Amino acid sequence: MVKVQKEALATERSKVVPSEFGEFIAQNKEMVYQKLCEYMPSGDPKDFNNKMVRAYPDSKGQYRRPSYLLLWTLLYGGNLDDAILPAAIQQLSEDYFLIHDDWMDKNAWRRGRPSEHVLFGEEYAILAGDTLHAILWKMAKDAMLALGGKRGNFYFDKVYDIMMKTHQGQYYDLRLTNEVKDITKFSLEDYYQSIWAKSGYYTVCGPMQCGAIIGGADEKELEKMYAYGIPVGKAFQIKDDILDASSTVEILGKTIGTDVMESTKTLILLHAVQNAPTPVLNKLKKIYAKPREKKTDAEVQYVLRMFKELGSLDYAQKESERLAQEAIENFNKLSRNIKEGPIKRLARDSIANVAKRKK
Repeated sequence: MVKVQKEALATERSKVVPSEFGEFIAQNKEMVYQKLCEYMPSGDPKDFNNKMVRAYPDSKGQYRRPSYLLLWTLLYGGNLDDAILPAAIQQLSEDYFLIHDDWMDKNAWRRGRPSEHVLFGEEYAILAGDTLHAILWKMAKDAMLALGGKRGNFYFDKVYDIMMKTHQGQYYDLRLTNEVKDITKFSLEDYYQSIWAKSGYYTVCGPMQCGAIIGGADEKELEKMYAYGIPVGKAFQIKDDILDASSTVEILGKTIGTDVMESTKTLILLHAVQNAPTPVLNKLKKIYAKPREKKTDAEVQYVLRMFKELGSLDYAQKESERLAQEAIENFNKLSRNIKEGPIKRLARDSIANVAKRKK
């Protein structure tokens, strides 16, 4: 009876299409979360299963990634009921990645509360993340079987590709951070290679493609989607970098200035390097050459202030908006065979949203 009620609710929600992507996320968030909860372990060891493993899933992220999957399922004529489990998988992948990412980047704050490794210690945090990773593949198998046949296999292979690409992207990011100490020695190509693999693919384009698969799209159609998926994925990460350098813990729910503390190479930094007068550039180089534990808060604040004064934040914002607009134009060209309507307009809004968002 409960299953029937959930399926009826999912079907009913698919009929009510909001005009803004944020509303669409809110509309489906609880349904996706409840499906994710069905796979959470119970029983002994209770402290581990109920607290450590569930800490990030229960803190609930923005649910942007699963929402792209749901929306693109509808865009390609699919059934929302078929997409709930894949959407939950998309969200669980975020929870898993963030536990490890927060530990590697030494982020102390996530979603308005202390990070997993701060709450429970590094060893337990890594173990909890690995457990979520194991659960994810159980869910992916179930989704593959539920979708069935060629569509199920196609979906499973796409999940694998997203996961592999994201791990490789983390490698690119760590290599840029750890091996390129001189901030004048990284390029725009280095930056884009890192952000596309680490976040652009798994945050935006990958979920869109998963949704399209659920809706019945073939390999040829998925290849076309890169024309708008790549620029919107890049636009998303550039905006993420802007927020890290300009927002607040209260708004963003996580540590601010992490990219400076970790010496992460960003488009903002690249612009600052190219436009800073020599004394400022020398100071920036000195700060970025220091390990995190040797940087002072005053130095981090100096860098953030220079980003603003040099126009680097404004430059990055314009680039994020330009890429989002490029993505919209390509989406319009490639989706001419999809009838104009509320779903398509919402899809278009979800692309524009990446450059306008506040968190």
